[in-house]
Amino acid sequence: MRNLKIFPKMFIHTFAILGVLIVVVHLMVFMMFPKVYLENRKNEITAKANEVSASLYGKDKNSVEQYLKFYSDSSEIKAFINSGSVSEGELKIGEEAGKSVDKSSSDNSLIIETRKIKLADGSDLAVNFVSSADMRQDAKGLILKLLPISLAASLAISALISLVFARLLTRNVREIKDVTTRMMDLDRNALLPIESSDEIGELKAQINDLYAALLELIDDLEIKNEEIIKLEKLKYDFFRGASHELKTPLASLKIILENMKYNIGKYKNRDEYIISCIEIVDGLAQNISQILSVSSLEHLGDDEEELIVNETLQEVIKKYELIAAQRDISINNNLGDEKIYIGKRALKVVLSNVISNAVKYSDEGGSIYIGSDGGWLYIENTYDDAGSLDSDRLFEVNFNIGKDNSNGLGLYIVRNILLSYRIDHKLERCEKSVRFRIKLLKEGKKTVM
Repeated sequence: MRNLKIFPKMFIHTFAILGVLIVVVHLMVFMMFPKVYLENRKNEITAKANEVSASLYGKDKNSVEQYLKFYSDSSEIKAFINSGSVSEGELKIGEEAGKSVDKSSSDNSLIIETRKIKLADGSDLAVNFVSSADMRQDAKGLILKLLPISLAASLAISALISLVFARLLTRNVREIKDVTTRMMDLDRNALLPIESSDEIGELKAQINDLYAALLELIDDLEIKNEEIIKLEKLKYDFFRGASHELKTPLASLKIILENMKYNIGKYKNRDEYIISCIEIVDGLAQNISQILSVSSLEHLGDDEEELIVNETLQEVIKKYELIAAQRDISINNNLGDEKIYIGKRALKVVLSNVISNAVKYSDEGGSIYIGSDGGWLYIENTYDDAGSLDSDRLFEVNFNIGKDNSNGLGLYIVRNILLSYRIDHKLERCEKSVRFRIKLLKEGKKTVM
């Protein structure tokens, strides 16, 4: 039984309950039927006795005798004139009536009704009405004939009812099982139809809601997984590029120093090449510092807070005012109290790298414009050759000491920070300028890509 499926279990349980009830009911009917049958027969005899006695009222004795004889011959109820005296507690019956009664039967159920009839001459005549059959035995015989048929029909009907009931109860279970199997296969069209507001309907609705939440979670995990793969690829490209590009200046530095050591050729002028060596070392130090900063950014992303961008921006601008002034570059900050949802240290790194790139690549005597437009922070710098830039490659690792087209790690770092915080950003090329945009916080909600 424990290993059976729910449908045969429901059928067996339901049929067993109905079967027991049917058997009990039939036993009760078997026990009570004779008594009920006798009561009905007694009432029938009483009614017949009243009817016959009323029809004989006022007739002579001979007519009464002839009628009673005819009635007794044609009916199970025998009627005859009571002759002789009757003592208390006794009732004399006719000889014919006595012959028709099985006196040896243990189930003897003789019923006698006595009526007085007023004759034509004014005298009273006592008439006995007697049931001539053993009605208790008749009742048992009748019930024994009917009960097997009734029992078989009842069991057949109960089996049919049990089958229908089990199917109705298990239909929803089968439906839930089939749909949840599709859900396990991540079928996005798998939904349970809700046809009622009862507990089954509520269960189906909860399963649908749970599946919808699961799909949403899976989608979110897939997006995050894609981001992780993308970031890992970027990290791989970064370290591959960094290791390759750092080898070149180190090799150059080694060659210069060895030639200076042995006073070979032009390297005899040590003062000139010491300055070159210092510049190479400074470049290496800067690049190593950027590499270390990239490593430290891995733990960003869980320190978000609502920040006013201009507060951090003013600190960053002060660091680059002197460099910008040396190149005659003006910095125009029109930012107000715009906000962003990000870590404070991360925001400072982002703004520092963007402003540094803007100062570095702005044309001498150019301008840098900072402001907000349509929920975006923009930092724009003038650049005559903006049309020739490949905006996609600007975010790649591309640094090399001594190369004018090297963009270093600045925008790579910026991009990875903003991706970590899921903040939308983009780089736009204008005719004579380059504009970097960052999505700002809107209506107190975190900005999500």
